[in-house]
Amino acid sequence: MEEKKVKKVDFDLEEIKKLSEEADRNKGLQLGFEQEFENEIMSFDVIDDIQNPEKAYKVYYAIEGILRTHLPSDEKYKELRRFIREEKIIFLTGGKKKNEAGIRGADSRQAYISTHLEVVLKNLLEWIQEGTSTFELFLKLRKLNIDYGYFKEEEISEYDQKLFKQKNID
Repeated sequence: MEEKKVKKVDFDLEEIKKLSEEADRNKGLQLGFEQEFENEIMSFDVIDDIQNPEKAYKVYYAIEGILRTHLPSDEKYKELRRFIREEKIIFLTGGKKKNEAGIRGADSRQAYISTHLEVVLKNLLEWIQEGTSTFELFLKLRKLNIDYGYFKEEEISEYDQKLFKQKNID
């Protein structure tokens, strides 16, 4: 029986920040469809968080479209995109991370609409409006994961612990 190789997700925040800064200097133009999604999100009813596959589909693929449009597409930024998408997926799956075999055991497309999908979409739209760096998007998504308790204390890096302490001070 062949032994599967598991790719360990190990990263350095400085590496992500450096890649983000380089990518931000080479940002492409915006397509302009973000305003349409922002207006639609404001009309969503967040009180009744029942399963609505059509709405979940629309919000999930709006998130994907925004990421595809606004993240750097060059091959050298593949790892940066992977880090950001991993944070998004961890959040949307309610904190599920890949196990040693590379299996997550959850599908981010099945996330709760008002408590997860719309939260990510709102954060993406804020990030676009603020015009901040790609690194700031990574930090926004990581902060969501920390705020929702999706990282155990031993998994949180020194930088994350500063974010967590700052959240508790605010």
